[in-house]
Amino acid sequence: MTKQFFLSAQFCMILLLSSAGCKSSAEESKALTTIETHERDDLQDGEEVTVLIALSSVVPGGVVGHSGIAVGESYCDFGPERVERMQPLKSIRSTAGPWWDDPEQRWAGDRTLFQVIEDLPNHVHPVGSLVAVIRVHVTDEEAGAITAFWRDAYERMLNGEDDYKLSGRQCANMVGWSLQVAMEGGDPYARRLPRNLQMMSPTRLYETLRDSLVHSAGPNAGEPADVALLQLTADGFVLWNRPPGWDRLAVPELPRIRLAFERLKYLPIDLLH
Repeated sequence: MTKQFFLSAQFCMILLLSSAGCKSSAEESKALTTIETHERDDLQDGEEVTVLIALSSVVPGGVVGHSGIAVGESYCDFGPERVERMQPLKSIRSTAGPWWDDPEQRWAGDRTLFQVIEDLPNHVHPVGSLVAVIRVHVTDEEAGAITAFWRDAYERMLNGEDDYKLSGRQCANMVGWSLQVAMEGGDPYARRLPRNLQMMSPTRLYETLRDSLVHSAGPNAGEPADVALLQLTADGFVLWNRPPGWDRLAVPELPRIRLAFERLKYLPIDLLH
């Protein structure tokens, strides 16, 4: 077995334990296949939506981040055209295409949430980076609106009709837009990006959803969405918790500064890999 297998398996186990607690070995095997999106009793009505956000930071490591969303196991995201050289230039403006969902952008397959998570160690960098996992239970109607939004977006991307622009549609505001359409009502086929979503970054999306997203169905309806932060270390992903001393000192969140500091701690290790 390769190191990559153990890294991805470790990430999946942390993701599951952060929301479901410990299970027996047989139950773990089943859960790793389904990411617990359909087997839980509290999901008989409605659907679980999972948002994955690799937080963005200015330093160190540059402006690195990405966002994607899954309804049940059906994962979608929005990225720039992928090229072998000068990729940052394509992030300014280029033809849009799936990113973690289809790393080669050949439209040869449609990855599930589990498959995306399994491959994240290949795509999240540098060491020290943080990934937010946000889970929310929504109604069937809201889940359908999110699905319709992304079905339309993927059709436009496949036909080369949509552009990725840092100042226009990009990964974070497309995820936020699909949630806004579902949770607040709106046309899933609209073409004009809402003003409040312009210049949305992955970190700002994380802050917005952390502070405002609530379950709209299930036993926790009306309560805040479930949020977990995972950190990429030299040995794989680990659950990240806010240091207790930060509360005593009333240290504000400031995710970009925090992420830069976390990356800096691992920078020597990152340079060796």
